[in-house]
Amino acid sequence: MRILVTLVCLLLALPFSASADWVHAEGSYTFPPVMPEAEACQAAEDRARSEAVRQITGETLSSEDVMRCSEQGDEAECAHNSMVWTAVSGDIRAIRGRKIETVPEVEGYRKCLVSLEADVRAAEGQPDPSFTIGVGLNNSVFRDGEPLVVTLKPSQPMAVQIFQWLPYEKGDAQISRIFPNQFDDVKHIEKPITVPTTAGAKRYDLKVGFPIGMLPGRKMVDEYLMVVATRKPRDLRDNYSLDEFRRLLSELPRQDSRIVRRSYNIVRGSE
Repeated sequence: MRILVTLVCLLLALPFSASADWVHAEGSYTFPPVMPEAEACQAAEDRARSEAVRQITGETLSSEDVMRCSEQGDEAECAHNSMVWTAVSGDIRAIRGRKIETVPEVEGYRKCLVSLEADVRAAEGQPDPSFTIGVGLNNSVFRDGEPLVVTLKPSQPMAVQIFQWLPYEKGDAQISRIFPNQFDDVKHIEKPITVPTTAGAKRYDLKVGFPIGMLPGRKMVDEYLMVVATRKPRDLRDNYSLDEFRRLLSELPRQDSRIVRRSYNIVRGSE
């Protein structure tokens, strides 16, 4: 989703001290003749990396993701994005022994197989159950140009930042902070609020936008908000690549932070 007029994002947190372990993982991706082999093998490697993180953290695809993917027009793409985002709970510091193989499948399809060993750093410590935040969206499926409103309900005073992940973007365009922003500079909350806030809504609004340049066959895309709540304010940048953001979250003390993710879909408008 491209936010027209202003920005938007979501929250999370993880531990400061972390342990690392080498694990073996494999991933595969079946692809049609029209899909570049390099793209398919990257998807297979993403799955292998996510599996490596899962072995250490135990995190699996959430029921929300499974439901959202079943509703989404491109189910395979949605499932892949959800799987990649799940791996944000751990940081892969190094890869060794990478092996890539492409084998034929049925009816012209091929499968890329990737195996590797990953040095995974997982957060130590336990989150504080009393330090949490409720996050709600005004809808789960939006049409191009519809307004987006985020509701935040903190369990106690906390600093909050919202980030947005656009899976179809590259580099620093992948992760963007949408709150606080130049029109809404609330950095610390003690009671439920909406974003835009009451004061901010007089100056801007948030609207979702179907990505420009998306292939004509894509009728729906999935995007994600990440709310990062911390006991003390954190000086974070406005933009990150996904890998940078993963490393950042893995450095947050787990007992002093909370990360909440919300996914949503955008339906292409009539042309």
